[in-house]
Amino acid sequence: MPALLVIKGLVAGYEGARIVSGLDLEIGPGEVVALLGRNGAGKSTAVAAIGGVLPAMEGTVSINGTDVTRVAPSRHYRHGLRIVRQDQPIIRDLTVSENLRLVGTTTSAASLAFPFLVDRASQKASTLSGGEQKMLAVARDATVPGSLWILDEPTEGLQPMNVNRCAQLIREAANRGIGVLLVEQHLGMAMTVATRWLVMEKGSVVDEGDVNPNTYDAVSRRLAI
Repeated sequence: MPALLVIKGLVAGYEGARIVSGLDLEIGPGEVVALLGRNGAGKSTAVAAIGGVLPAMEGTVSINGTDVTRVAPSRHYRHGLRIVRQDQPIIRDLTVSENLRLVGTTTSAASLAFPFLVDRASQKASTLSGGEQKMLAVARDATVPGSLWILDEPTEGLQPMNVNRCAQLIREAANRGIGVLLVEQHLGMAMTVATRWLVMEKGSVVDEGDVNPNTYDAVSRRLAI
């Protein structure tokens, strides 16, 4: 089946400094690809460039066969991309309900992912904890799923029960044919949902492979180098 996401030679950074250098990646339907690496490796910069928030310096990004490299983030959304950013997962000045209505869903529907949301409908999103904001963003995408997810540290600040729930939502999405790029520091969680993994260092992919029973130990050693 055709790839949902195709990245070729992506270079991105800030004020002329290259943070991501020549990233190549394809994700097909139902694949979950874990993008791993230490802080400062360039993962979130790559996410910003793929989502159109940060202009690419070089290379191309295609979603569902359409080149979206130099179009507005709203166009990425229309082509099926759903993204949870690490730095700004939701619109903080809006209520929980308003954040959900922006994408055409409701608090009732989103609460199927995380039940606590049903009691927070009128609460301003900025008053949620960081972990709760992440859960709101994940629930929003799970309710209006599109065809491709990019999740940047979705379990940061979450209790183990909610980490497991995030993993379950990712598996359910993959089972429906949604492709997922998962940027995650929680290696144990990532390895329970991913089909492939990549490790970034200094803006480049330095190692990759398929997930198998030995992956956790091998990747742990790779990240510790």
